[in-house]
Parts: sequence; structure tokens; C-alpha cells
Amino acid sequence: MALHGDPAPVAARYVVTIERAASDSSRVKPHQHTWYFYREDQRVALLKGSVDEVWFRDAHQRVSFERVFHDDERVVDYSTGELATLHVIVDWVALSTFIDPSELAQLKLVSKQGKGKDTRLHFHGKVGQEVVTVDWLPALQLPQRLIRQVKGGHTVRMIMLENASRPLSNWPQVGLKSANYLHLDAADFGDMDYEPVVRKSEALDTRLGWRASHKHD
Repeated sequence: MALHGDPAPVAARYVVTIERAASDSSRVKPHQHTWYFYREDQRVALLKGSVDEVWFRDAHQRVSFERVFHDDERVVDYSTGELATLHVIVDWVALSTFIDPSELAQLKLVSKQGKGKDTRLHFHGKVGQEVVTVDWLPALQLPQRLIRQVKGGHTVRMIMLENASRPLSNWPQVGLKSANYLHLDAADFGDMDYEPVVRKSEALDTRLGWRASHKHD
């Protein structure tokens, strides 16, 4: 199922369940979170509770990024230049749809339900080391359900609970809580090892493959 063009603005609330594999026969209690996803023409935001991830695109298609740490009251800014320095290749469509189009293309269409705006496509298959299951809503260009399973590892389940053309009044707003937070520039990380939030952001970068793993003194 090819994705094309810029998807229309949408807001969605997901329940996300993360199950980590137990090292023995004991059962590890799943962690459940509420994520809010907001898609606009020039901004895509994922609000995860304690951390917000916000991508921006300007009129010249230049993309920048900010990671908001609410517990630390800090915002880490990644300019277009810094993303390039980190060799981060940004696919706006992938950001806008929760799943990379190249991943969706590797999955097999198992079934189709509904018609028109109610159409739901069920995909399943393997992408790299992950077994991926997607219930795709073409009308919204978003997954209604997305499951990623790593053999012997963890399972992440995302289920859309509700959606609207814009965030509902009782949903968190992008930038409201963080309006007075201190901003840090990711390009200055080398001079800010003393900042706990720098280590947190570097750890997230490493997990995303943006930075090589290294230990601090």
C-alpha cells in the first residue's frame, strides 16, 4: 500500500502497551502509556507524557526537531544543520504516519474490511528482526493498531482509542507546559556533560541510531 502526498491534519490518542521479555519464567508486568499524536502541515508532534517529540518543517522543506523533557523542564533543540551532522535522514511521510512507507511495503495484505472512509487494511509480515502487524486506516493515513514484536525481546502494541481533525479540548497542547522551559542546543552537547538531560537525550539518540554508543566518565 503506497503512501503518497502529505496526509491531512489529524489528532489521535493511542494506548501503548510495552511488554518486555522476562529473563526467566517470571512474568514481567506490561507498561501502559497514553500517547497523543498531532499531525499538521508543518508540524508533527508525539506527546508521550514525560517526553514530547516535535518535528517542524519550514516553507523550504527544512526539518528541525525538539525533544521536551517535562520532568527536567528542559527543551533540547536539534536544528536542520545538527540533524545533518548526525546523519539523520528525515522522511516527513514516515513521521506523519507512524510507520515508514518502506516498512508497510514489505508487509503482506492479509484482509480488507469496510468501504470508503471505514476501510481498514490488515497487514502482517517481518521487517528486519521485527514481526509487524498493522491495521491501517487509509482515510486517516494512520494505523488503528500497530504491533511490533522482537523474538525473545519486547513487544510494543499501539491501539488508537479516538481521533479528531484537531486535538480535543482536554488533550495536552504542544508547547503549553514547556513555554518557560530552558532550551539547550544539541550542537553544544559536548560542553554540557554535566546536564542530566543531555545524557538522557544522548541515550535516546543512541537508541534511534543517531549517535554511537559511548560511556561518560
